[in-house]
Amino acid sequence: MKKRIVAILLCIALVSSVFIGCSKQSGKDSSTGKDNAGEVAGGNTTSEEWSWPLEEKKELSFWIVWENQYLDNPNELKGVQQIEENTNVHINWNIVSSSEAAEKFSLMIASGDYPDIIRGADEFYTSGLTKMVDDGVSIDLTDYIDKYMPNYSSLRKNNEKLMKDTMSDDGKIVSLYSIASKTGEVKGERVWGGPSIRKDWLDETGLDIPVTIDDWYEALTGIKAKHPECEAPLMLGSAATNYYGAFTSAFGVLPEFYQDNGVVKYGPAEEGYKQWVETFRQWYGEGLIDPNFVSNDASFMTSGEFIGAGKAAAGPNVWGMTADVYRQMGYNNDENYWLSAAPYPVLNEGDDPQAGAPMSELVKETLVVTTACEDVELALRYLDYYYTTESMMLSSLGIEGETYVDNGDGTYSITDALLEKVADGTYPTVSEAVYTHSIGAASFGLYNWEMYDAIYEGDKATDAYDVWENTKYDLVLPPTITMTDEEAREYASLYSNILTLVQENTVNFIMGGTSMDEYDSFVERLHTYGIDRCIELKQAALDRYNARSN
Repeated sequence: MKKRIVAILLCIALVSSVFIGCSKQSGKDSSTGKDNAGEVAGGNTTSEEWSWPLEEKKELSFWIVWENQYLDNPNELKGVQQIEENTNVHINWNIVSSSEAAEKFSLMIASGDYPDIIRGADEFYTSGLTKMVDDGVSIDLTDYIDKYMPNYSSLRKNNEKLMKDTMSDDGKIVSLYSIASKTGEVKGERVWGGPSIRKDWLDETGLDIPVTIDDWYEALTGIKAKHPECEAPLMLGSAATNYYGAFTSAFGVLPEFYQDNGVVKYGPAEEGYKQWVETFRQWYGEGLIDPNFVSNDASFMTSGEFIGAGKAAAGPNVWGMTADVYRQMGYNNDENYWLSAAPYPVLNEGDDPQAGAPMSELVKETLVVTTACEDVELALRYLDYYYTTESMMLSSLGIEGETYVDNGDGTYSITDALLEKVADGTYPTVSEAVYTHSIGAASFGLYNWEMYDAIYEGDKATDAYDVWENTKYDLVLPPTITMTDEEAREYASLYSNILTLVQENTVNFIMGGTSMDEYDSFVERLHTYGIDRCIELKQAALDRYNARSN
């Protein structure tokens, strides 16, 4: 069971960000046909000498958050070994676990002892990556990208949104980003998470998968009547707002900041949020919501103990945990057990379902080159490998002929030889077999989210993709909007108290501890606490993002 859980976690590593991606190239990018050589601005290599593999072994140091139950170091991966053979560049990985990452990062910055490259610095450098450059920790890449990264540069210039997402408000390039693709085509990833519901229990009520808020009420009520042992029909979560914004979006708002045709708004201050609260207050009073939602987690990490074990009928999930996966993992021995994805709820049938989190964005994790790097050209040319077609395939599916085969119609399949190793117990799952050869869920470079079609070919859990396929993100603010250092400090000083006020009152309203007659007073307190100024700061950041240009 533990191995199955690890396999699923690997398949969504784009969220947990624990895997790294490498690439393969020899002289030219297969997608552009262009030579890799370029102008030289210093370092240990000249453009005339630049060809792969290098005649002399070179080394780069790389700080990453990386966790793998089976391997101690990324250099044990066959894909990484192949890259070293092709480039003659050896990577010295500075590995930290997710639990220690923040502390280790702070110590590294304080010491001034930086590696050449840092992955995910935006998660830990709280004042922002532009400030990281200003502070002398990382370098401004603006003048280097066109010279040393032809593949990354080409991808950016061919997609207007990608250009905006990968630059700062003043037009600088202070970091590289992983880029989501459908086997090379720059495209936001399919929606991989959302509502799920026990389809076998729903069938007993004679009802279809719920679409509208009223459908959900009818479904939860019907299931509860037939299954009194279901103590938490709908899992909600401790913050009462963490359900991917799924139910609040049905009322046209998100749990926190969102945009309405370019105008920033704050959900709890809007009428739609009040309508959502009133709805969930009724559901909670009728026993349709987990009575312990304040203390119970509602994430997929623990949903096996609730949805899988029959204590809950519905909750947030990822595609890899749908179908009969929880039964396979041993949480349930009911042969009829089936968990289906449900569309993000809408208020009226025909409305567009809206997600509350940017799960389909073009950009993901960041990479910065530090001021300690002595050969910037080497670092950037090496990183540019990650944005080629051949590196994408190596990173996502491994080695052609050994791990996967090209079906010739734009699709790929896992080799029979590898499947046989899974069948004979050499590898517990197909995903783990593939990840032993490749990086699996590459968290930088050109990320290929379509790899899961091959890895999970024939797996009914992938049907969830079709259910969530038409989800829109019109309400979501772009994740790459940024505030100035001064704005960020002012925002933080105001919003921490506002967030506490919202979380406490949302819980009290839903649980019935506070009368709905007090709601207008609650909204007034939001204004007193400074929510209008926070909205102004967010609006300024959004306006600057929209004004970004080449």
